Order: sequence, then C-alpha cells, then structure tokens
Amino acid sequence: TTHKGNVTTFFFLGFNNNAVYNSLLFTLVLIIYIVTICGNLLIIMLVYYSKTLHSPMYFFLSKLSISDIMLITDIAPNMLHIVLHERTSISFSEFCGPNVIDHLFCDVNPLLELSCSDTSRVQLEITLMCVPVLLLPFLVIVVSYTYIVLTILKISSFSGRMKSFSTCSSHLTVVFIFYGTLIAAYLIPKKGQSQTISKIMSLLYTVFTPFVNPFIYSLRNKDIKDSLKIV
Repeated sequence: TTHKGNVTTFFFLGFNNNAVYNSLLFTLVLIIYIVTICGNLLIIMLVYYSKTLHSPMYFFLSKLSISDIMLITDIAPNMLHIVLHERTSISFSEFCGPNVIDHLFCDVNPLLELSCSDTSRVQLEITLMCVPVLLLPFLVIVVSYTYIVLTILKISSFSGRMKSFSTCSSHLTVVFIFYGTLIAAYLIPKKGQSQTISKIMSLLYTVFTPFVNPFIYSLRNKDIKDSLKIV
C-alpha cells in the first residue's frame, strides 16, 4: 500500500514454503515457545519461594530467565503469525521502495535493505554498537571460562574434572551459539549469504537459545532439582 509515493505497509515472506512445511514449523516454534515460557517461569518461582536458592547466583539465573521470556515473547508470537499466514503485513511509513521483507520478523538488516535513502551511517552505527554489546561481553565470557578451565585442570579427581568439563562445555556451547549467530548476523558482511541461512541464524538466537537456557544453566543444577522435589 502506498500513499504519495511512500510505502505504508510491509509484507513478510517467512520461509515462503508450502503449507505443510509451514504448519510443521509453526507447531515446532509453538511447542518451543510454550516450553520456554513454562521452564523459565518455573525457575523464577523456585528462586523466589525456595530459601535455599536465595543467593546471588540464583538471583542472576532468575534474571536470565526473565530476559529469555522477554526475548522470545518479543519475537515468537509475530513469527508464528508470519509462518502460519502467507504475506503477513505490518503498517509503517520513512520508506518509498519495495515493501516485501524476506524474513521471519522485522529485523534491522532486512528492513534497511528496503530503504530508499543512504543507510551507510546506520550500518556503521550498528557495527560500532556491536563492539560493546556483543564483542566485549563475549570476550569477557571467554576469558572467564579460560580461568575456570585452568582451575578445573588442577582438580585431582578425574571424575571431578570430567563433571566440571561437562558443565562448562554445555555452557560454552550455548554461549557460542548465541553470540556466534549474533556476530554472524550483525557484523559479517551479508553478500552471498542466502536468506534461508539468515533466517535459521535468527531462529537460533531468538528462539533456540531462550529454549535451552533453563535446561543448561538451571534445571540441571542440584539445588534447583532439590527445590523442585520439595515443591
């Protein structure tokens, strides 16, 4: 829809596949969304009601759960609507060219590709913001886990080292998936990158990471398991 040469409506293509594929994807994302909400709410309730979990570590784990709920709720409902209905639209204005976004949600890069004006300054701002928002936290995490691994190597018990390495490896896997896909999405040039790959990466950091965080960081924890048994 246009008015005086300006675009006022954007259409989303989603994965742009057949109805059966989209129905399966809708069901999968819906299940992940429900499990993510329930799992994170369970962690928040356990930390709030269980006195044994009233410590700084579990306080921050509950904040992680709140962040995961906010992240996936910001993305998943609209994504479900786009996947289920072909050419879902949203109203907007600041644009005059194509109005079809080949993506699952209104991400900044696919939106900038439709702009009729010079977006180089915005792209530069996005790149610069990635340094304090993505690269620095990622480097701090890597350095922290390097010290953790060095400490683990000093453990005399082989079984103790293996247990600690198992925990760290699962944590680092989630960290690399989350930050790796974000860095690939916002820092690496997009020339030659297929839209399908871009959409899959978006699913990894917006849907998959909030889904696995409760299982990796909290529900495997002995104290939380004990609190769950009491409840």
